[in-house]
Amino acid sequence: MQEVTNTPVETSERIAFLNRIHLFSGLTEEQMQAVAEELKEETIPANQEIIKQGELGDRLYLIQSGKVHVNQAGEVQPLATFVAGDYFGEESVIVKYHRRTATVSAMEKTVLLVLTRDQFHNLLRRAPGLRSNIVVTVNSHRLARLIHFKWLQPNEVIYFLARKHPILLARVLIGPVLLAVAAIIGMLATWYYSLWFPAMAAIWYVSLFVGLSAAGWGIWNGIDWGNDYYIVTDRRVVWLEKVIGIYDSRQESPLSAVQRVNVQTDYLGRQFDYGNLVVRTIVGSTLTLMNVNHPYQAAALIEEHWRRSQETSQKMDEEEIREALRSRLIQGQSKSAPILGIITKPPSDKQDTYRGQRTITNLFRLRFEDMATVTYRKHIFVLFQQTWIPGLIFVILIGVMIFDVAHPGFSFANITNTGAGALIVLWFLLLTGTFLWWLYQYIDWSNDIFQVTPDQIMDIDKTPLGEVVSDIASLDNILSIEYERKGLLELAFNYGNVMITVGGGKQMIFKNVFNPSAVQEDIERRRLERISKKEQDRLNGERERTADWFAAYFHNEQQIRSEEGIKSSQDSEEPKPDDNQPKNGVK
Repeated sequence: MQEVTNTPVETSERIAFLNRIHLFSGLTEEQMQAVAEELKEETIPANQEIIKQGELGDRLYLIQSGKVHVNQAGEVQPLATFVAGDYFGEESVIVKYHRRTATVSAMEKTVLLVLTRDQFHNLLRRAPGLRSNIVVTVNSHRLARLIHFKWLQPNEVIYFLARKHPILLARVLIGPVLLAVAAIIGMLATWYYSLWFPAMAAIWYVSLFVGLSAAGWGIWNGIDWGNDYYIVTDRRVVWLEKVIGIYDSRQESPLSAVQRVNVQTDYLGRQFDYGNLVVRTIVGSTLTLMNVNHPYQAAALIEEHWRRSQETSQKMDEEEIREALRSRLIQGQSKSAPILGIITKPPSDKQDTYRGQRTITNLFRLRFEDMATVTYRKHIFVLFQQTWIPGLIFVILIGVMIFDVAHPGFSFANITNTGAGALIVLWFLLLTGTFLWWLYQYIDWSNDIFQVTPDQIMDIDKTPLGEVVSDIASLDNILSIEYERKGLLELAFNYGNVMITVGGGKQMIFKNVFNPSAVQEDIERRRLERISKKEQDRLNGERERTADWFAAYFHNEQQIRSEEGIKSSQDSEEPKPDDNQPKNGVK
């Protein structure tokens, strides 16, 4: 446990501490001085509650040192663990009469810097930027309480969570709104004129159809906007993009791999406070978060936790080196190196290539992830090309059958002198045959997939009732990745080909995939992650070898010293010649 003294934190130390927290980014030295002077220090002993769920709060707490747990009533596991540099209770200084949403307790002796609501509002007159920084955090935590992401790891803490800026929602709703207004005007006009011109009534139904279509279009655009998230946790930066039932993408970068963060905005973005965040990593990849709300605050937050992850990684590396040396020197044991070519664990059952896509939610999904494997299907337009003929025939047969039932005088049974039973069998055979034809085409489309795993890419094609044909290449052998979209259809529906050139001049093509630029980025990111992992494995191997060399040197030195000590003790025990004794028997 980290020892914490009761000595008050000096103002200069507080300023250095505040400079590392994104809540106070963008403040001048004078404003930072004002904040540091307003903070009050509290020391909390281990296992004591700091705030309690349900009580009224009016304080923001900054953890100067120590560690706290965040718990909610009814939850067995803690919601989060906060350490030095973290904060909690920020919503209480923004919202009056705010009740705490969780209980926070000290895990060990903890030093807190406290800012009350009154102090906060007094500071706003000298540091107006403080409000926007805290509002971003408050909005993130509110949204995080409503949404739960299953892919988050245990104890992974969300620090920033936001959707695209609301102005993007306004943009995508302009078209549906204008169309709906035109439909309403058309309905009112046709209703008025149909009193004198009955033929105009048909236009009313057309306007109603257009209005309903506009409403559906608007609802779809709203849901689509609401399904995209930008997330910063204590471990990674994530862009989550989802189109219900069609597309699901999660692009991410670990914080330890972040090299720098740039903000790109235009005039409109500066006026409405949104822009693009360009996150560049040490392996050369780029993660671009488009149209992020409050981009400068988000960039400061990423940089803060990026620095903290570097410090944590450095401490972990130092601890691993000490542990490796300790295990070699104290225990006198060395980890045996793995023998190449020998499998120490029996292989599991044969992996199903199509695992994860046979669920109802994935019937028409074009991209989905199962474990560490990303699977792509061809665009939905390709499915339409394969299935429109049997689908059209099936719809015509259903329509004719309904017409036949609704108009008994024109029944095919009467016209053809066919019995009702025989006609029912005929309809059943026609509908079943047409549906099986459609199903065959769907399965053929569904089985033509492209996959990216942590170490390879695959082009897999399986015809119904046929064999699987696959083309596989290692990520290590990729030389270049390009994509193309040709023609109006591909541009309008955003699909095309991704060409991957591998060693030996061979080219693999992911044909007719949705959003080919994103597929290209997925493959490139996996390739760079593979390179980074191999480099990390190499560094780990060098660290182990270095520890072995130090251990060997230490043990050899100890052995040499031991042998020299034994030799010198033996030399000291040998009798010295007496000068009084005669030499060669002559006195």
